Amino acid sequence: MRDFEGPDSEKIMLMTRMASFEQEEGKRSFRICNFFRSDYVILNVVKSVVSSTIAFALLFGLYIYYNIDSLMQEVYSMDLIKTGRSVLTYYIAFVGVSALISYVVYSFRYDRAKKNLKNYNAALKKLEKS
Repeated sequence: MRDFEGPDSEKIMLMTRMASFEQEEGKRSFRICNFFRSDYVILNVVKSVVSSTIAFALLFGLYIYYNIDSLMQEVYSMDLIKTGRSVLTYYIAFVGVSALISYVVYSFRYDRAKKNLKNYNAALKKLEKS
């Protein structure tokens, strides 16, 4: 095989890197950057909140199922309002932490996709000039 040298070799390498980006990470970056940053992040945080709510309900249901005997014996002696507040506090903490983590993750993903597309557009301009 012969190594390419000269002005066309740099152009070929740039085109190869751009094609590789388009095939792999570019598809995801283009899809992400079709949204405004706030829309993308809020949409995914809402999805996370819904998923967290479902997960909390399932975990709470499993807890009740596992402890049904003791709960049935104590149901008349327990303070239901206090218990409800406690469950609500755990729910808010669980969903809040999940939403915060989702906000950080999806903000980072959007910023990374924007940076990748900026580099891609710079490469397109460089290729256009040469």
